[in-house]
Amino acid sequence: MNVFYILSVLVIIGTLLPISDNKNWFIRGQAYFRFWYLIVNIVLIVLMVFMSPLNAVSGILLFLLFVCSMICLRDILPFTQFYKKEIEGCSDGSDYSTLNVLIYNVYQKNEQYDKLIEKVKSIDPDLVLLLETNEAWYEAMQPLVDKYPYIIKAIQENTYGMMMLSKLKPIEKKVEKLSDNDIPSIDCLVKIKDQKIRIRGLHPKPPIPGEALTSKQKDAEFNEAAKRISQLTEDELIIVIGDLNDVVWSKASKRFKKTSGLKDPRVGRGTYSTFPTYFSVRFPLDHIFCSSEFLLSELKVLENIGSDHFPIHVEFALDI
Repeated sequence: MNVFYILSVLVIIGTLLPISDNKNWFIRGQAYFRFWYLIVNIVLIVLMVFMSPLNAVSGILLFLLFVCSMICLRDILPFTQFYKKEIEGCSDGSDYSTLNVLIYNVYQKNEQYDKLIEKVKSIDPDLVLLLETNEAWYEAMQPLVDKYPYIIKAIQENTYGMMMLSKLKPIEKKVEKLSDNDIPSIDCLVKIKDQKIRIRGLHPKPPIPGEALTSKQKDAEFNEAAKRISQLTEDELIIVIGDLNDVVWSKASKRFKKTSGLKDPRVGRGTYSTFPTYFSVRFPLDHIFCSSEFLLSELKVLENIGSDHFPIHVEFALDI
């Protein structure tokens, strides 16, 4: 029975660690495994009820396992079909104006350029956000220039390059450094009919060894982006997209939504996990946040086309 006790203690600690404000990569990273912690917590509860004698220690562990299960469920439940949607659906977009967006972390070392070009041509989005774009990727995307004449780019060789390709002519466009001189962010304002729509692309550092040992830069990027969004004029609708290197239920994501006032179209629908392509345990790292005025025509994780991330495709609708 000691094995059950040891496993229970480890799972309880792993579940509770991300509740703290500690920014250490290992502590923050435990939030990624909420779904798996939920399953293990429930399994341990069942095993201890039927296979462990009831005593003070097992009683305390059972109580803590139950609390941890509820914590995991609280975070995961919004990203199931049992929860109320934050962005309403729109099955027939024929009566609406639409904005079709493709988001893809290309993985800088990936050289399967043609697969992306074919995917863009088949989906025909209005706007494409590409992450980890270096000079080789920029040159490889030239066949798309005729269809996407408006390009905002921050081409870099450090895996944090970024480029936005748009059919819509920007009213404003800029590349900003919100929290780190090596990490660009793209800000673009377009107009559909008379409605202004501001689109921001983000790609902060992941809190993992080899990139960042803490989540300080990522959290600072979230906070600065959310603060700027909250200060925008009311006549603009907002979309934030990108590989945010964080899960949708993390404390940082929740704070971002609260400060910015944006909604998550995945709430009430699913997690739409996009990373990694090479393993069956996956995480929702590529994010979409938007103003509540948007409707959702489509949200889909696409097939693997060469990167360690799956592309994600979203079509918004507006009654304008």
